[in-house]
Amino acid sequence: MQDIHDIRPPVQVGMDPLLLRIALILLILFVLGCVGFLLYRYLKRRKAGNTADVLLLPLPLPPDEAALKALEALGDLMARAPRLYYFRLTGIVKRFIGKQFHLGAPEMTTQEFVLSIRSLGIDKGLLADAREFLLFSDTIKYAGEDPSPSMMQGHEAFVRKFIVTVASTDQEDGPKREDHDV
Repeated sequence: MQDIHDIRPPVQVGMDPLLLRIALILLILFVLGCVGFLLYRYLKRRKAGNTADVLLLPLPLPPDEAALKALEALGDLMARAPRLYYFRLTGIVKRFIGKQFHLGAPEMTTQEFVLSIRSLGIDKGLLADAREFLLFSDTIKYAGEDPSPSMMQGHEAFVRKFIVTVASTDQEDGPKREDHDV
């Protein structure tokens, strides 16, 4: 009976299930710790960064300065593409009025725009000139009429005068309105 041997117990292959559970729990704790740390850093930076980000942003230009700057950028467009020039020129006027008086002017048609600026307290002579300019620019933009270079320069000078006059009038009226409110 010496050549008969007992069966050996089964040999376990792979990792011990207990060690696998411990490793998985440690991994989950590590991931949760990392997420918590990153969330803490994010909230800390966000809280501290709010004031720093606001201080680093440049202040927006006043409406009149932004309009005059946009007007200067139109220089070479006058000779190359008159229609596009008038589209941009009237856009500058509408954006300026929209920002200065908090209107939805860029989305308005010419007729709506003229009706809405009548109630803004702009000088009647300047208002009539603005209406004439806008109606004439519509004929160039939509009817394809070709303006002369001198007329284009005159319209640019008018737009510049319009912006400066309206901005100075609105600034003069501003403190008076505040005094009445107090």
